Amino acid sequence: MNYKLLIFICVLLGTIMSSCVPDTGNQMTDIVISMSDPEIQKITDLKDKQDLKGLYDYFRNENPSYRYQAVIAFASIKKAEANDSLVAMLQDPVMQVRSAAAFAIGQSGDSKITDRLILSFRGKDTLNVNNIFNANVLEAVGKTGNISDLKSLATVRTYRSTDTLLLLGQAKAIFRMALRNITCDEGTSRMVDLLYTASVPKEVKVLAAQYFGRAKDINLSLSKVRLTDIFTRERNPDIRMALATAFGKSKDIDFLPALKTAMIAETDYRVKCNVMRALGNFPYIEFRDIAFKNLKNDNLHIASTAAGVFMSNGFIEDVPEYMKYDTVTIPWQVRAKMNGAVLAHTALYFTKSKTAFSERIKKNLKDAESLYAKAAYVDALSKDPYNYMILMQIYAEEKNQLIKISAIEGIGNILKNPLFFRAFGNGFGRIKAEMLNTLANAITSGDVGQIAAASVILKEPSLQWKEWLKDLTFMKEALAKLKLPKEVEAYNELQSCISFLEGKEYKADRPAYNHPIDWALLQTVSDSSIAAIKTTQGLIRVKLYKKNAPGSVANFVHLINEKFYNGKAFHRVVPNFVIQTGCPRGDGYGSLDYSIRSELPQIYYNGEGYIGMASAGIDTEGTQWFITHSATPHLDGNYTIFGKVVEGMDVVHKIQQGDKINEIIFVK
Repeated sequence: MNYKLLIFICVLLGTIMSSCVPDTGNQMTDIVISMSDPEIQKITDLKDKQDLKGLYDYFRNENPSYRYQAVIAFASIKKAEANDSLVAMLQDPVMQVRSAAAFAIGQSGDSKITDRLILSFRGKDTLNVNNIFNANVLEAVGKTGNISDLKSLATVRTYRSTDTLLLLGQAKAIFRMALRNITCDEGTSRMVDLLYTASVPKEVKVLAAQYFGRAKDINLSLSKVRLTDIFTRERNPDIRMALATAFGKSKDIDFLPALKTAMIAETDYRVKCNVMRALGNFPYIEFRDIAFKNLKNDNLHIASTAAGVFMSNGFIEDVPEYMKYDTVTIPWQVRAKMNGAVLAHTALYFTKSKTAFSERIKKNLKDAESLYAKAAYVDALSKDPYNYMILMQIYAEEKNQLIKISAIEGIGNILKNPLFFRAFGNGFGRIKAEMLNTLANAITSGDVGQIAAASVILKEPSLQWKEWLKDLTFMKEALAKLKLPKEVEAYNELQSCISFLEGKEYKADRPAYNHPIDWALLQTVSDSSIAAIKTTQGLIRVKLYKKNAPGSVANFVHLINEKFYNGKAFHRVVPNFVIQTGCPRGDGYGSLDYSIRSELPQIYYNGEGYIGMASAGIDTEGTQWFITHSATPHLDGNYTIFGKVVEGMDVVHKIQQGDKINEIIFVK
């Protein structure tokens, strides 16, 4: 028998028994984290400075609260070099400390540490204290292990439904493996069983469903009947929406009846959005009528999703129907996508027809009041390769950076269009050179959004720019002018682009420590403090997680006091995912002249309403943040959570791109 499997089974069956919790004698065992404690502040500052040696010194402290705070700091630091020291903490007499060590080791993603994690499993105890630790080890193995480890942990089926912690640890491990593109039939089978067993706790089922929504290239053929049954009878929307996504990815027509029924019977808009996207993966005739019906759905998230399905998966015979939606009263979020559907699915050689319709889109662009609407119409224009000159003209003449960036992204869409070469034949090279010139202008513009957008296009492997760009001096000069940490997103994208074109690997450097936590300001925040966010759609009240993310909370409160967020737009809205705001430019590329650290303790995006820091990579957070529409466990361990909506989720669900924050009031 595989020795790893044997260890897992021994733990589960309790063959290595201990009478109770580990003997701690007269040692302190209670964990008390107070952000007013000078030692806790010092440890947190050491984490911010990534002073590993300073943190190691606390590993020997007699106070378990300080040991815990020092150990969990490494979950945010994510450095494999700390794992040897963290492994020793797996034997700490206090359960919370050794659990934090397991979690922190997992965060490093170091595959070399997996066997030592597995060997740290502890025997069953009468108070289930060891189950808490073992569950953390399981999750950590999911972040570091290989296919053999996955098969070992997935084939353990002796958990009882009352072993909530171990079941959750097993589900997290299989899910985390899937996020790393490590899957196997045994893991899929286990997740089906967890979903199908009625007595399994809800939080375990949600993770199992998310596995099916996120895992790539898994075989559902042996589980279709059970998964369909779960989808039909399950009342939890987080489970239904994830399964809808899974059914769509499979493209198996046996799932179609359940999806079609859900579009009629479903009452949760979030599930309907996922079902609509899923239907788009099936033959056009199967979703056509459903999508048309939902273009005028009262819920704009559903309507815009339906329009997006037509834009991505439309059919040439229905182009006249798509055109009709340019003459009816519908929101721009729907009209722009239907405009795009017309150009995307009109035959390439119908140039007169497409030119005429492009003029209508240009009028929509001119008449649009919202900058986000204008950007959407620019995107619609990019669905026809022949519109490349229109996009270059928009880029050259437009003053607003959001629209200029949309034009650059549109040029990228045209370059990646499968019909691009066919459209221009022997003139293909000349046209591509013209667009390259525009992209080069974007790189040298000095604007962070333009630089980032153009860099993404120029490092696209399928476009084969290496043969076109031999002299990268202009890129390196543009890179040297970028200011860190303020312009780190553009810097990383451009440096990554240069490395790709030179045939080198690139790993982004973390910004240096540059913004200390304002501890005096943080003391004005209590455990019950609320941020009241007044938006154009209504009021959202958020509880702030001071202990979990002190740096992010202090930064947020400072910006509130400075009235920084007043008038800021929700520049990004993805139906049934997030609403995002806080960008000083309004296009997602803005920041102030500092960055703060990622704060990644053991807290999860396991439901709706979590407020997290947007970032361009670890330790690049600043002013932008988002609120989740639903459970998003794929964000766990990578995006700071610093609060949760306690009132106003109905407002969160109503917010659309372009809605604004009127003001935020900090309620102590």
